[in-house]
Amino acid sequence: MIFLRILSFMAGSLVLFAAPFLLLSETAGQPSGGPYSVALGALAVLLFALGYFYLALCGHRTSRSPTLRSIAATLISLQLLAVGWVLATSHNPRVLVASAPLLCLCVFLFMAFVWAGKRGRSHRPKRRREAFPTH
Repeated sequence: MIFLRILSFMAGSLVLFAAPFLLLSETAGQPSGGPYSVALGALAVLLFALGYFYLALCGHRTSRSPTLRSIAATLISLQLLAVGWVLATSHNPRVLVASAPLLCLCVFLFMAFVWAGKRGRSHRPKRRREAFPTH
């Protein structure tokens, strides 16, 4: 688990540092679109990296807390949707090569931290104490 958390932190850092270079257009070196699309793209990159950082920091607690597990499931599902959308619509080969490993990592993180968090009971509940006979 610690390996996946370290890998998640490294992936979040990679997303923050590499995404601006991958999103620049190849022709002019300028981002395509207006200022609103640039701001929306920056917000999307920050939210995408937030999912990785959340699992790196709170991943060990997701198996015990249903609230943290549902937040992790929401963040990972948003990442899966974003990567699926990028793979379906992008024509830039650099973006496709960079997003395919992120898709695999999202699936691994989902299986390790969200899906594995629902475990059966490992011990039986205590039984009621028997009443002592009074004479």
